[in-house]
Amino acid sequence: MLRDAGAADAPAVAAILAEALGAKYRPAFGRRADAAIAGAVRDETARGLPGFIVAEREGEPIGVIHLATQDHDRRSDDEGWSALVGRVGFPRAAWGWVVLRSLRRAPLEADELHISELGVVSAARRGGVASALLAEARRRAALAGMARLTLWVTVDNAGAIALYEREGFTARQTRRFYLGRLLFRSPGLTLMTLSLPADDLTHHH
Repeated sequence: MLRDAGAADAPAVAAILAEALGAKYRPAFGRRADAAIAGAVRDETARGLPGFIVAEREGEPIGVIHLATQDHDRRSDDEGWSALVGRVGFPRAAWGWVVLRSLRRAPLEADELHISELGVVSAARRGGVASALLAEARRRAALAGMARLTLWVTVDNAGAIALYEREGFTARQTRRFYLGRLLFRSPGLTLMTLSLPADDLTHHH
């Protein structure tokens, strides 16, 4: 079952993302990664932002996808900083901000739904959970009249790239990043895009 995450899901969502995306978050927040992620989930759900969707099995969250729009992205940036400082302290927050910003590109476009994170617990992988979450992201993008889904993936994450290609994403550009090579042991990032057909958009309006 798929549903929007609520504040009560914050610990479970944080645990999933910290496990699945530890290579992303631990260089940013160290031992405080779980607390930083859980706080972000609570903050977004409290503000009514639609970002986190969880997949459940027998009442337990087993996967999560985090979506962002242009408006969501701006609000998260503006409002998330002070909360992050309060949660992990200024030095770690400042460092985390730099690290995570190295994984970002230009601001989102108005017709773009961006997948910030996708994680599935190890015991549930290769069971169709990620595909179901991606299909839900596509459905929501079409409902919102978006022209495309986008995501960034490290160039050496062959498993994730293969998954996204099976789901219809294509690589659009690759950029190298020196900080990423030091922190994430990856030479760069690839932008992948799934264009939504015009009939997808008109069908839902």
